[in-house]
Amino acid sequence: MTTIQWPGRWREQAAQVGPWRLVYEICLVVLVSAAATVAAALAGWHPLVPWLVGLSTPILMVLRLTNPLAAYVAAALIGLATGGQNSLMLAVLSASVSYRLARWWQVTAALATAWVSYLLAIYWAEPLTVELAVVLSALFALLAVLPAGVARLLRRRRRLLTALHQRNMQLHSQQGEVARQAQSRERARIARDLHDSLGHKLTLISLYAGMLRTADDDQRSEAADLVRQTSSAAMTELRQILGILAQDDSQSSVRPLTGLDELAEQARASGAEVEVVRQGQPQSLAALTEHAAYRVIQEGLTNALRHAQGGAIVLLLRYDEDALVAAVTNTAGQRVTRTTSQQGLLGLAERVRIANGILYHGPTPDDGFRLAATLPYLGDEPSAVEHRPPSDAVADFAGLIERHQRRSRLALAATTLSIAAFLTLCVAGAWLVAALVVVDRDTYDAIRVGQPEHEVRALLPDIDAAVTDAVGGRTVPGASCVDYHASILDEIGTGASPTIYRFCFRDGTLVDKQTFQEQ
Repeated sequence: MTTIQWPGRWREQAAQVGPWRLVYEICLVVLVSAAATVAAALAGWHPLVPWLVGLSTPILMVLRLTNPLAAYVAAALIGLATGGQNSLMLAVLSASVSYRLARWWQVTAALATAWVSYLLAIYWAEPLTVELAVVLSALFALLAVLPAGVARLLRRRRRLLTALHQRNMQLHSQQGEVARQAQSRERARIARDLHDSLGHKLTLISLYAGMLRTADDDQRSEAADLVRQTSSAAMTELRQILGILAQDDSQSSVRPLTGLDELAEQARASGAEVEVVRQGQPQSLAALTEHAAYRVIQEGLTNALRHAQGGAIVLLLRYDEDALVAAVTNTAGQRVTRTTSQQGLLGLAERVRIANGILYHGPTPDDGFRLAATLPYLGDEPSAVEHRPPSDAVADFAGLIERHQRRSRLALAATTLSIAAFLTLCVAGAWLVAALVVVDRDTYDAIRVGQPEHEVRALLPDIDAAVTDAVGGRTVPGASCVDYHASILDEIGTGASPTIYRFCFRDGTLVDKQTFQEQ
């Protein structure tokens, strides 16, 4: 058997809410409990009613946070036994049950139960006519149905805002992930550039160094110059590639295809037989396509120098109607490098794929090797948004949400304080109005002994505001006297006991008026 530990659940919910919400709930419980208890005491329905209302109201107000339906029905039944539910408590619980319950039929059933209990509480006190039932139903609609409807609309709006917030957080997280992926792709691109460029230059340096062993003095001097020039060019390219990290232009490292002749000259200087073939009418190429074609030819030439030294190498650049073909073909030769990691071809395949192209590599019938790529002219450029890191506004999205929540809490606290201040002013105003139903000094002086009673009564407040237990003053035989408190404004600064004005009537005439200090 499972035991529900209500205090534990309340502690868990109290720990989940913020301090401002906790202060709000405490103030609301105190306010509603005090209003309901005072109203029950003033009604005078039964001596035990104020105690029952005062003890049950705080419990029901807290219970509404965990089980709003049970709290609402219990409040309706307690109201049935205590002469009617307090209006403020009815409005608060109606709004709470409508806001917290997910199913609309539960809200309807709860309101119907409260409406029946509301009418029965009046029916037990006095006969319930059709007209009175209609008036009470309209009052119930104002006190219960209206707050419930407003709370339901607020619930729907809150759920919509919560869904939008979660969606925005999801999009923010996804955009951050896209930015991280773009950074990873950029690192991979730089690594490929380093491999392509430095690998080619280091291969040439290796070939030039091999020439030093078999060459005479003049050839050694020439080979040494080539080694120095090639290493200097390698360092220059390394600086250019690393400089990309500090630049925003993602295409700053694009190599034009006009640099093929320079590649061929560098390879011929190492003793290789290199031929550059261009076919077709040159087309305007996208930067991504031109860069990919250059890297394909550079990688093919580097592999040919490594694995087929002494073989004939053909660099082909053919402009077809709808695509550019960049290829490197070499015949069989002497293998210089015995091992290879295949990283160059893998990176090159990814570069060609990004440019919407197709890469082919494999042996030729004459025991040579061919590396070729077909690249469309209309290759899409990478989206600028894809490589752009999140903007400051998006990066600060969580901060914006936090500031919005902080402002919402401040608005909630200000609203709570405003409602409490308004109710306090209402109570103070009611007390002040009751206290000001008095007779001031000017009215007392204007009334003359001998005036008709109806004229004097017209100048005095309603008889209900008269003092019934004033002690002091003189007695007028055969007269009917009425006592009123003096105006509070007249009492300010006197420091004496409250002043009483007494008017005595006999046979329809004012026969005496007097003022004295209440004892």
